[in-house]
Amino acid sequence: MSLAEAERLAKPIMAALISTLQLLFLGALISPVYLEDACHPIQNATASGSYSLSVNPANYMANTSYNVTISGLVDGSSLLLQALNSQNSSVGRWEGQVLNCSDGLSAAQENITNKATATVQWSSPDNESAPVEIRVFVTLSNSSTLLQKTTLNTASTASPGSTTETPTTSSKITSSSTTNSVSTVQASSFFLAAVHLLSVFVTCKLFS
Repeated sequence: MSLAEAERLAKPIMAALISTLQLLFLGALISPVYLEDACHPIQNATASGSYSLSVNPANYMANTSYNVTISGLVDGSSLLLQALNSQNSSVGRWEGQVLNCSDGLSAAQENITNKATATVQWSSPDNESAPVEIRVFVTLSNSSTLLQKTTLNTASTASPGSTTETPTTSSKITSSSTTNSVSTVQASSFFLAAVHLLSVFVTCKLFS
């Protein structure tokens, strides 16, 4: 085979190789854009909307399932939900489809069709402490995104009013004890005075 024939055969192969490399390079550029677009509404969230957010149970407990309920939704909306700890890191596990956002956080995704209320389940980890903030981003059909959030804190272990009831009870006991002591002293003084008067009266009778 002559050099000219070899070059003629090599040209289509080189062209195909270059096209393949270009497609791979273009795909590498486009893929991060798609990943970023999935969580893009989070960056554009504005003030809270007319929908409401509730989480049950209301207090944080480790290794517990929570129902995150969003009411007042509009048909055609989409939801992104996040659970973040005090270090602003994603914690726990969401049910359904979960997205890995470009900022290293994760978000659960759900589309709303023919319903005004949606409930998504979140499970807390067994090695995390409160507080945990639940964030819900609702993207409307006009592409605007609204944010609602609530914070889960650990329930107080102290019984209500226990710190004020104990001093009050002690105060009552002290007051009662003091009253009884005063009454006892007064009775003793009255008895001694009566005995003294009686002895004076008897002595006067004897010498009269």
